[in-house]
Amino acid sequence: MNLSYNPSRAALSITSPLRRRLLKAFAASGLLAAVARNNALAQTAPDYKALVCIYLQGGNDGENTIIRNDTSGYASYAAVRTPASGINIEQRLLLPIQPASFAAPYGLHPSCAALKTLFDQKKLAVVANMGMLVQPSTRVALQTQGQKRPASLFSHTDQELQIQSGDYSGFGRVGWGGRIADKLDPLNPGTVFPSLITTSGMKTFTSGRESIPLAVPNNPYFTLYSSGNNQYQYDVLRDAALREILAQSRNNVYDLAAQLLAEEGLAASSVVFPILKNEKSIIPPFFAHLSSEVSQQLRTVAFMLEGRAGTQLKRQVFFSNQGGYDTHGSQAGIQGNLLRDLSDAMLAFQNAVEALGLGNNVTTFTLSEFGRTFKPAANAGTDHGWGNYAFVLGGAVKGGDIYGTLPSLMLNGPDDVGDSGRWIPTTSLEQYAAPMVRWLGIAEADMRYVLPNIAAFGAGNVGFMR
Repeated sequence: MNLSYNPSRAALSITSPLRRRLLKAFAASGLLAAVARNNALAQTAPDYKALVCIYLQGGNDGENTIIRNDTSGYASYAAVRTPASGINIEQRLLLPIQPASFAAPYGLHPSCAALKTLFDQKKLAVVANMGMLVQPSTRVALQTQGQKRPASLFSHTDQELQIQSGDYSGFGRVGWGGRIADKLDPLNPGTVFPSLITTSGMKTFTSGRESIPLAVPNNPYFTLYSSGNNQYQYDVLRDAALREILAQSRNNVYDLAAQLLAEEGLAASSVVFPILKNEKSIIPPFFAHLSSEVSQQLRTVAFMLEGRAGTQLKRQVFFSNQGGYDTHGSQAGIQGNLLRDLSDAMLAFQNAVEALGLGNNVTTFTLSEFGRTFKPAANAGTDHGWGNYAFVLGGAVKGGDIYGTLPSLMLNGPDDVGDSGRWIPTTSLEQYAAPMVRWLGIAEADMRYVLPNIAAFGAGNVGFMR
């Protein structure tokens, strides 16, 4: 969004992206309110698709999420993560899964019973050793040949920024989710509703160059309504007064930009409020037994999917967040609780999506800034790593399998960038994201806009999407 102001003329000069947004905004309030009032008459786009990102903030320990369950594989695990380390998971407790492309069995963390169900149903795929890369990398090239690596490796702030922006330099502030949204206008003709919704505030992933995400809270009060005293006549008056103020003409560029965002927020709330308050919704029973923050966020996403006729969008992107994965100490209990919450929420969400008839139309995926060190830390925890496992869920996913190349479970081995088990990724972010971005309908000509470094990794397709 580019703004310039000429004080000598006291006039606003607006480049085309903002001009388009202004024209949309001034039409939005009445148009979207009309859509909301006529929600029952709206027709759902037959080719609807949505991507749903679940960000595991802090760096989930992938090597305790999925463990090799054959004799030699588990022995390699237990030789480093010994019972004395405080983070060892006994082999008898693992939830067995059999990837279609592997002879050896694997096991999920004992808290992931719901994910095992989805994997066994071939709705869930696992992508191995995924992470941020500059180019395909090896231990020798990184350590002795000066091969470039992402800036500030093992730093939460920097790696979160990079994995959400797709910019290995660490300077990018525009997210690849936001860049997807920038390119969705041709796929969402005739609607002014934001194509990217976040249930966890403004994050790098959601920031676009031309698009602005809509932040939706996990309750129905996404509106100016509710004075707190059930005096709804005052709420109506307050709403009308604000709209009258916003209707006043302005010359100052900053006032006009604020007016634009306020108009869009009011317009969006007129659509979202009835969706979240839908008393006939089929969504609540699927989440009735869940109270975690991630389950409530996915519940909100499910509401928005159910109300897709009101938004008139054919393509959407959603962002949710689950924090707490920075497990330097006492990892066993903390990660177990987090994975149980995540697993149960993902199963409830997938069941809700299928009940909406969108089983093949919604793809859910996890993202985390890095994995953890294979070598345990001193306080029954782990330190910051690099490559990690990721989950992809949905009817369009070739589930029941593990994709990519797994690292050798050896400290100071061929896949360790040092001597602590920080795995050099064998699947880049671009290779992970590209199949989902293409599935959503982004044109091949726009792939380098969404994922600027994709050319370093060829076609960028690991093969887990149908």
